[in-house]
Amino acid sequence: MPDWLAHVLFAYVLCSVLGMKFNQFTKANTALVMAGALIPDLVKLELGFDLLGIAVGDLLEPLHTPIGSLVSAGLIALLFSEVFVVFSLFFLGFATHFALDLLLGHVSGGMLLLFPVSWQEYQLGWIHADNSWVALILLCLATLIYVLQNRKRSVR
Repeated sequence: MPDWLAHVLFAYVLCSVLGMKFNQFTKANTALVMAGALIPDLVKLELGFDLLGIAVGDLLEPLHTPIGSLVSAGLIALLFSEVFVVFSLFFLGFATHFALDLLLGHVSGGMLLLFPVSWQEYQLGWIHADNSWVALILLCLATLIYVLQNRKRSVR
């Protein structure tokens, strides 16, 4: 089930926790990690092409692999002045995406984590695809972190 909400919330929670130790995780950098968490799902562009009657599924499928996300993140990072910093934050974001997706039990098989070297599919099968408790837990955790961070700022 990790959907876009779960991916973004997981990235937010991770950056908030890391921000307690490392000053690099500012609001702007956290937003870049959250955006990076959605990079593997650029494969969803296929839905728009399907509406136009254009079959691009096989062409876009590699985007939902680590190597496809690496290339996508690199190309998008070129649009920023601090390319390496942005790329690093995107990398962390899409790494969180794959970490959540690895927990899923995919009906059609797993993820192609080693593509193009191997077509072996990987999955742990700990979370069923129709389960929404992960997103709910992450929403509660992110809300708690947000409230605590804002309370801490208002006390200062």
